[in-house]
Amino acid sequence: MVNESILERSLLLIIACALSAVASGQQFPEAMTKLIVRLQSPDVPEESFAAKPKTTYRAGNSYCRTEELPDPEQGIHGLLIINEPDVWMVNLFIKTGQHFVDPGPTFNCRLPIFRGEQVKSGADLKSPLLELEFGRELAYFKEKRAMQKQGPVLRDKPTSVYTSDVGDSQLLLFTTGTPERPWAVARQHGNSREIFWYVAYEQLPFDAKLFARPEGIKIEEGKQ
Repeated sequence: MVNESILERSLLLIIACALSAVASGQQFPEAMTKLIVRLQSPDVPEESFAAKPKTTYRAGNSYCRTEELPDPEQGIHGLLIINEPDVWMVNLFIKTGQHFVDPGPTFNCRLPIFRGEQVKSGADLKSPLLELEFGRELAYFKEKRAMQKQGPVLRDKPTSVYTSDVGDSQLLLFTTGTPERPWAVARQHGNSREIFWYVAYEQLPFDAKLFARPEGIKIEEGKQ
């Protein structure tokens, strides 16, 4: 799971868009969230591609963008743009991409943090684990009525911690600063732990160009 490129992973996100149960009906957003995360796990070598930082932008329910660093070994420089109902998967290395149209009836981009076990069908995408998403971390734990507690000092930052049990996993969100923002989010599953560290987390004015059809890319229509 952790070694997937965004181009592989985004196929499942497109399915997730169509399965979302809440209609967006939202107006043009005024702001967007920008976050940069790095994955740390015993199963992921520190210098591997999977451990490299990824940059994500999110605005409302309809706009998502994820940028990967180049992966020369695989010949992939992944970029995923979702501007519901349009989805573009791009390989910047070879300047090609595919365009998909979300069939609806609801139009919501999804950015689940932890996918858990291998997702094999649309039914698997309804797992409660997928409700924890990038850009909506604190809201998720507050909706679960998780209590804020004093957390440890992590990488020289004092933190607060929220916890929530989902199936056989324990999810933890560590926050810091004023206003409160994510510093790390973790999943404890048996003897295994995955941690995403937040290199950056900020609110910015909405930039429509980030969610537009990518320029200078040969786009093919993907099969639905």
